[in-house]
Amino acid sequence: MKRLLLLIIILLPSIICSAQKKDRREGDYSAYLYSVDGPEDHNIDSVRSVYEDPLIKIDWDYGYSQIGFELTNKSDQTMKILWDDAAYISMSNESSRVFHKGVKYIDRENSQPPTSVYKNSTLSDLISPTSYTRYVTGQYGGWTSEPLIPVKRVLMSYKVEYNENFIGQVMRVVLPIKIEDSILEYIFSFKTTFVENTNSKRKKKTGDDLYD
Repeated sequence: MKRLLLLIIILLPSIICSAQKKDRREGDYSAYLYSVDGPEDHNIDSVRSVYEDPLIKIDWDYGYSQIGFELTNKSDQTMKILWDDAAYISMSNESSRVFHKGVKYIDRENSQPPTSVYKNSTLSDLISPTSYTRYVTGQYGGWTSEPLIPVKRVLMSYKVEYNENFIGQVMRVVLPIKIEDSILEYIFSFKTTFVENTNSKRKKKTGDDLYD
């Protein structure tokens, strides 16, 4: 009996360590466009995260703490993106104001003038939720942005902690666009996914797997 108890005591730390071991995989989380609330006459290419209707074409590109896009104005009128009415809705359904390229971190909560997109032209920009950005004090402090998918990365490694709860979740971007006196409120919905790397290098590719 004493020998059995001693054996359990010796093995207990390794058993606990094994149980607590994280599932870390080489790869990355991403998100792809899968539905849009907008004009009825539209087309969605979930493979490339591209949306198109008679007025606009927009190509989305998910990033760690932001979502980039290229918006083409197909109409014969100048259109404006109304940033003060735009929003990011997280996987937990929490809404946040957004800021875009050219806005300083310190000014992100201030009013942002609309961005004009002239007819037959393309705008390259990005959106990031204001509530995900903060200033950290201290010797190694500075501005930092939290990831849109709240996962932990392994330092100096291509591996991240794999969590099934983060797969198939939905995040949304509300992007109001004004054309003359009309305002169209687009709601772009993105679904989260995980893509395992085969060569430990990130590269853009087609398909639901936005990164390899």
